[in-house]
This record gives sequence, C-alpha cells and structure tokens, in this order.
Amino acid sequence: MKVLKYLLIFGILLYSTGCTMTDKSASNVLGSNNSQCTVNSTPLNKKVKIVGFKSKLHNGLLLAEVDIKNNEQASYNLEYKISWIDDTGFEVDKTPWLPLYINAMELKSIQKIATNPKAKSFRFYLRLKQ
Repeated sequence: MKVLKYLLIFGILLYSTGCTMTDKSASNVLGSNNSQCTVNSTPLNKKVKIVGFKSKLHNGLLLAEVDIKNNEQASYNLEYKISWIDDTGFEVDKTPWLPLYINAMELKSIQKIATNPKAKSFRFYLRLKQ
C-alpha cells in the first residue's frame, strides 16, 4: 500500500512536468512529447531505472542524454540502443546494441549524438546483456 502511494505521487509529479510513466506488459517506459526511454526486461524493471532524459541540438545534430540508476547492491552487464526519429515519427537511424556496465547503486549518464540531421527525437532501450 505504501509503495502504491509513492508510485501515485511520482506519477503526479511526472505528469505535472510534462512526462508520463506507463507500464506496458514487459517494459517500463518513460516518455515525453517527442522522446521515449524503455527498460526491456521485467526482472530489470525494479533494479535499474531510467531516472531522467533530455535532448538538445548540438551543431545541427540531436544530442541525447539518459540518466540510469542502479537501485541494487549488485552490478549489472546491460545493453542499450538508441533509435533516432524524424519529425514525422519515422526512424532515420539507430545504434546497434551497445554494452553498458553499471556498478551497485551507481547513477550513470549516457550521451549519444545522432549522425543524421533529420533526427528530432529518440527512443532509448535498455536490457540485460544478451
């Protein structure tokens, strides 16, 4: 019951800042009007969280930054990828799955820059290393 109360408060705070958090079957999604971050692993959902993300234009290319927090006393080998999306919603480029090691209780920021100037938003995916 206490967890539900905190989740409700967290949801209201996200909604008031322009972001929403939705649980879609086996994934945890954090999104805004133009970008989206997803944890693609049910066992990972409560252990590792995407706690924030932002983007900006840098020399005509979209720069994305995603903040990930490990809430556990264990380290994890993860993988992430980014899909770069144009202003019509179509994918214009993507990265392959890239390795990411996160230590126990660590907060890590990942920055990637789009290679295609048509990219206006992004989708970030995180999963356990396959």
